[in-house]
Amino acid sequence: MQSLQDADIEVVYRRYFPLIRDKCARMLGDSAEAQDIAQETFMRLWSNRASIADPRAVIAWLYRTSTRLAIDNYRRISKRGGEVQCLDDAAEFTLSSGPESTVEDRVHSRRLLHLVADKVPQRELEAAILSRLDGLTHEEIGHVVGASGRTIRRWLSRFDRRLADFTAMDKTGQGRETGLVPGDMTGDKR
Repeated sequence: MQSLQDADIEVVYRRYFPLIRDKCARMLGDSAEAQDIAQETFMRLWSNRASIADPRAVIAWLYRTSTRLAIDNYRRISKRGGEVQCLDDAAEFTLSSGPESTVEDRVHSRRLLHLVADKVPQRELEAAILSRLDGLTHEEIGHVVGASGRTIRRWLSRFDRRLADFTAMDKTGQGRETGLVPGDMTGDKR
């Protein structure tokens, strides 16, 4: 079993640190927090270098770890009562980013993430971030998280249903037909 060497990590750091930092900045909207999370990601890579058997899997590991650290950051902010604003327009209740998205779209997406970070299962939130903010395909997401493209489609579908339910709860104070109540959106519906 081959593991990463210190020289390999230095090359990976020089090449991918700016990409991971920029990815985190898109998610968080805070360059200082993005810098911290990117640094933590690479510190964890260095600490776990012996356990990464396939050096070709490093990029997926970096994406997965940085996304999960950013989600943890959202959850900490949410538990502390960080800035969360109600979203009134259900049609706008989507994650969006990319070249065609506006600054308002990206700000809206970050607010949405703050709203739902502790209300949906991590795997669904992670898939949604990788899909809608990072622009990865279902197959690419599957490679990052270790699931099939079909599973990713199912997770994203569940995430979208939960968002619709959350929007309904946000507007009426109670869930639609799912019976979910605010703070209890993690139940898996099959």
